[in-house]
Amino acid sequence: MSEAKVRADFLRSLEELDGTVGGDLPEKLRDMVRLRCSHINGCSYSVRLHSDGLAAGGVRVDLISALARPVKLMRADLVTEAEAAALRFAEILTDYPRGIELEARDEAAKYFTPRQLGSIVEVVAVVNAWNRVTRGSE
Repeated sequence: MSEAKVRADFLRSLEELDGTVGGDLPEKLRDMVRLRCSHINGCSYSVRLHSDGLAAGGVRVDLISALARPVKLMRADLVTEAEAAALRFAEILTDYPRGIELEARDEAAKYFTPRQLGSIVEVVAVVNAWNRVTRGSE
C-alpha cells in the first residue's frame, strides 16, 4: 500500500490558519460545523476529534450524534434556527457537486452578519482541507 507524506511546514501552516478562522462565531457552532463537515467527508479521525471536543464542552450526546445526519433530518429541538441555517450552509459548501445554493446562504444571512457568514465559509474551508489531508494520508 502506498503512503502520502504531507510536509510538516504545510501542516504547521494549516494549524496556524485553523487557529484564526471562525472567530466571529460561537465556539460551539464552529465545532458543530467542523463535525458536520467531517461526517460528510467521511473523515473518521476528525469525527472522533470534534465529537470529543463537543462532549468536553458539555454538548449533549444526542446533538453530537445528530450531526451525523443532514440538518434537515435533525429533530428541531436539538438546534436553534440559526444553528440549523449555519449547518445547512456548511453542508452545501462541503458537498461541492451540488454547488452553492443561494437559498442556504440567504437563510443563514437571516441570523448571521456578513462577517459571521464569512466565518462559516472559513471554518468549512479549513475543516475540509484537514479532512482531505487526513483522508489522503491514511
